[in-house]
Amino acid sequence: MVILTIMLVQLYWMHGSSHVFKIFPGEYAFTSFDDQEQGGISTSSIETTDSDIVLNCTLNKSDAYQWPYCGITVQLGESVHQGLNLRRYHTIRLNIDFSQLDSDQEPNLRLYLRNFNPEYSVEDNEYSQKYNGLSYAPGVDNGVIDIPIANLQVLTWWLADNHIPIEHSAPEFTNITKLELATGSNQFVGQYQMTVKSVELVGNYVEGETLMLVLLVFWVSLALVYSAIEIRRSHQLILRSQFRHDHLRKLNSELQEQNIHFAELAHRDALTGAMNRYSIREWLNTHFEGDLGQQKALSALYLDIDHFKDVNDKYGHTMGDDILREFTMVILGILSPSERLVRWGGEEFVVFCPGFDLKEASELAEKIRHRIESHIWVHGDPLTTSIGVASRSSDERTNEMLTRADEALYTAKRKGRNRVIATPRPD
Repeated sequence: MVILTIMLVQLYWMHGSSHVFKIFPGEYAFTSFDDQEQGGISTSSIETTDSDIVLNCTLNKSDAYQWPYCGITVQLGESVHQGLNLRRYHTIRLNIDFSQLDSDQEPNLRLYLRNFNPEYSVEDNEYSQKYNGLSYAPGVDNGVIDIPIANLQVLTWWLADNHIPIEHSAPEFTNITKLELATGSNQFVGQYQMTVKSVELVGNYVEGETLMLVLLVFWVSLALVYSAIEIRRSHQLILRSQFRHDHLRKLNSELQEQNIHFAELAHRDALTGAMNRYSIREWLNTHFEGDLGQQKALSALYLDIDHFKDVNDKYGHTMGDDILREFTMVILGILSPSERLVRWGGEEFVVFCPGFDLKEASELAEKIRHRIESHIWVHGDPLTTSIGVASRSSDERTNEMLTRADEALYTAKRKGRNRVIATPRPD
């Protein structure tokens, strides 16, 4: 039975733990779209090569429409209201090149999974389908990127435009009718090229938790049968069985403690998807400790959401969690791939900026502060953040830099919040 269990687990890890669903032109329709229906003058065209889908588009502003865009739509459903249920999938795997042909700027790409729900969607109104999305910069020749589907968030402007009630404001992936790849918001005018090399959904044939539960039930049942037989045979075996049962219970308790420990060591904060303290500690030790690492420039931005307790008290902790996720998404949309966003605890976040001096870090902090202040939040009220900035000196430890950034943050809060305070390097 042990061998059978090992074989089942091995087969699961080899074949059952990863189900890949490929989306390619032979099965699904890839079409281009642009802003002309809104009165814009942008143009787009799509062509299919042997292995890729290539979108060429030119973004132009017009007096009638000031927010040019273009992109690719992949129709996933059999009709406007019948799509795919993505509950069994946890990751969308993309291999996309995206560039602005007439500029060195690295443009952002918006990914949307559109969900139809008759509670708020209407068949003849395409805009009523929910926008579950995020923005990132794929670059060129960067290969495959795995995006956890759980990281996608409902766009606040869609919620506001469609007057969506709070019970339907969370992300939904049960009836995805289309996948959209679009140019980022506030994109510069110019010529763009998007090359879609592959789009895949990654999930599980069988959930690992389900398999482990079945095996656990099986082994517990087997242990109970074995214990019943042993009880009949002799009192001594009953005592041994009891000892074994207590021992297994102790082991189970130890395993639970280890599971909690391993969960704490996970690289990502479970609520927001930002890095946590454990993962950033490893990153800092690798790149910024030792004789060579100590000489590298490093700055830190210490952020705190102003009056966040009032938000929780007024709207509840569920809305507070949604705002923390949206706060993370807004900041990640500003940062480059070299910068690291860490949830430090509660509503406190830290941004580590390799290669930044104090002036550059302060400029980035001011950009984040302004974006937070001008963003339209899911709860409808304005939100601000206070930021403390510090830059590490060559003989200073990272923890000492963070302490100075923390002190600068509290100075910003004492001076009225919604501001950036930078602390100079120690002499």
